[in-house]
Amino acid sequence: MKKIIFLSLSLNLILCFWVSAGEKLSTHELLTNSLNQLDKNQFDSKVKMSEVSQWLVGLPTMGLSLLQTNNKQGIDEYQLSINLPFKTRARKKLDKQLFQQSQSLVSIAQQNKALFVSGLIRESIWQYKIALKQREIEQNKLNWLNKQMVLLNQLVKSGGSNLDLLFVEKQVLAEKLLLLELEQQVQLRQKQFRQITGTDTIPENFYEGGINDERAAFAQHPTVQQLQLSMQQADVLYELAGKSANPINVSLTALDIRDNATNGINDRQYGVALEVPIGLGKSKTQADSSSWLQQQNTLSNQLATFERTFSTQFLALRNEHRFLSQKQSLLEQQALKTQQIFNKLEQLRNTNELNQGLFYQRMIELIAAMHQGELNQLYIKQNQSRQKQLAGATL
Repeated sequence: MKKIIFLSLSLNLILCFWVSAGEKLSTHELLTNSLNQLDKNQFDSKVKMSEVSQWLVGLPTMGLSLLQTNNKQGIDEYQLSINLPFKTRARKKLDKQLFQQSQSLVSIAQQNKALFVSGLIRESIWQYKIALKQREIEQNKLNWLNKQMVLLNQLVKSGGSNLDLLFVEKQVLAEKLLLLELEQQVQLRQKQFRQITGTDTIPENFYEGGINDERAAFAQHPTVQQLQLSMQQADVLYELAGKSANPINVSLTALDIRDNATNGINDRQYGVALEVPIGLGKSKTQADSSSWLQQQNTLSNQLATFERTFSTQFLALRNEHRFLSQKQSLLEQQALKTQQIFNKLEQLRNTNELNQGLFYQRMIELIAAMHQGELNQLYIKQNQSRQKQLAGATL
């Protein structure tokens, strides 16, 4: 059992060395690789938006009429007309605004997708690093216990009591069980990172600074920009519901008049008809007004809700960062004292001043305490990355 556990730990150390020694990718490259995996089935928004006509409101229509008389001396009429619904200048202006807003919404949607993937990458990196550090701490405990077990085996062979050896062996088994759990966590985080990014190479020196200006971060957040742009788009659509939506109808007509009384002599006429909307009176309906008002209220409520959520989460992260920073200072002082106590206890281990069973328990606790500052430092960096994520900053 011991050989199997040792082999598993050795293989994992080899794997970690291979990952760190492999090809190093920047965080931007990691994000690009992850987005490429999500973009395989995305539609081409540029092609769809380019299909909109710049001149016509809708499709041209063609009309054909045939009027035949039942009188031998009567007149037959054949008429062909083509109708073209041209956009007004106001409609062109509003359509241009809609096109620009649509392009901006597509860009913001891509930013939101990049932000979502950035969050997955950030969390997978820090969860992996934290699990790795926790495993390292427990491995340090096990290494120290293995050294003690070698010494105690020598004492037992020379006629000493085996009680301390049994206690250390029990602690070794407990540490190995804990290391198995932590090893599972490390491998799980590694697999999650590979699933997201398509690579095993986790950045070694990944670091992000925190956010200082909360209001600026909120104003630049993609969700805020999306909601504000949607409100502007609703205003444009409301304007399109009015007179500016009515086209300038141009009708090209060809009329063929055949007089039966003159042996079928034709009279052909050609003409142009123009229908122009005039800006008199109110052109919007109550339904249009109610729909616009409801949409604006919905978007305003969504923006207010997001602002409250953003402020609450940002405050929580800032308080957590302040707490972790204060804790870090105390942990560093504690590590110095712990090292001194650790050295002192090792000097007293062979005297009668210290119970041997208590000695091993205390030494294990001290080893863990000496590394708590390193673990806390990872929590601080994770907090700063979460601030970046909350602020809407992509990798």
